[in-house]
Amino acid sequence: MNSRAITIGGLNLPGHESVSLGPRHPTSAGLIAVTLQTEGEHVVTADVRSGFGHRGAEKLFEVRDYRSMIMLGDRHDWLSAFSGELSLTLTLENSMRLVAPPRAIILRTLLAELARIHSHLSYLSYLTTAGELQDRLWAVIEAVRGRFLRWTGNRIHPMLNRVGGLAVDAPDGWLETLDDLLDDVARLSADLRAVLDRTSRFSGLGVLDEEACLGYGLTGPVARAAGFDPDRRFDGYLAYSQLFRPVHTRTAGDAEARLGVLIDEVGTAVDMIRVAMALAAQTPGEVNIKLSRRLRVPEGEHSTDIEAPWGIASCLMNSRGGQTPWRVALRTPSFANVSALGKALEGAEVSQIPDVVASLGYTIGDLDK
Repeated sequence: MNSRAITIGGLNLPGHESVSLGPRHPTSAGLIAVTLQTEGEHVVTADVRSGFGHRGAEKLFEVRDYRSMIMLGDRHDWLSAFSGELSLTLTLENSMRLVAPPRAIILRTLLAELARIHSHLSYLSYLTTAGELQDRLWAVIEAVRGRFLRWTGNRIHPMLNRVGGLAVDAPDGWLETLDDLLDDVARLSADLRAVLDRTSRFSGLGVLDEEACLGYGLTGPVARAAGFDPDRRFDGYLAYSQLFRPVHTRTAGDAEARLGVLIDEVGTAVDMIRVAMALAAQTPGEVNIKLSRRLRVPEGEHSTDIEAPWGIASCLMNSRGGQTPWRVALRTPSFANVSALGKALEGAEVSQIPDVVASLGYTIGDLDK
């Protein structure tokens, strides 16, 4: 057997080969190193190392008050920042037995699914090559960012969630601007499906079956590709009891199935956003509850799960009754996915490493929290 060392993305380590999935793919941030044991061109074992960008955010939570800590949550999953905000905010609200106004709940659901579209399309960019389809995909991604910009003044980090609702309501006419965007997303999803159907390169590659999902704590699209679906939206948090559309699970558990689930989830997100738009139009009112300036969370442990784009994201908060948390721990799907990357690479050819990595999504902020 031979030993080879590679890095994913832009991490520059001595003696390591670099593997790129493209200059605009989410993995271009790098910070993952893999040591391979190979026989010929086939991977026998793969030892994956992360943590090069560790930020110590869970310790930083301990010196932030309950309002300002939401900003730290916003900066974990850079492709779905709204989900990071939501995990912390819902934990705070649940601990205080606080329910946001109905309109805020609907808009939060809409924004969570819009963030899911943004995240999934970013990873599905791997299926496109230079040309018209790639141009359309990135135009749609920029259009989604433009919608966040118009509402919040920020393309990537919306910082909309507040304890008790949202910072502000959607601007006048904002919801109506989604119609054309959603039409574009639906057409793009169909075209990406056609691209995946025309190739067999992902079939049988990087298999992670239901047993592996349970062993590595894999959820979200990775689990649904293996016939295992612990989707938290089934529980009906936010407004999902009114608009949730489940995705048909697959059983192959390979890269093709995972990419197929991503494409399907883009389509179901479009459907859910359309329903949420109709519900929002029928639900006027405030989007936040006025609270005292200094928040205190009841003593004890409080936890909440949400369904982030790549799976279950959990927040565990320990309060001693003060104005800052004693401890906050995050369970991020990126960490689980990268933990299973070595298993997924076993048996693949070295040249197929990018294809395997492309089907197991992660973001560095979420991974190296």
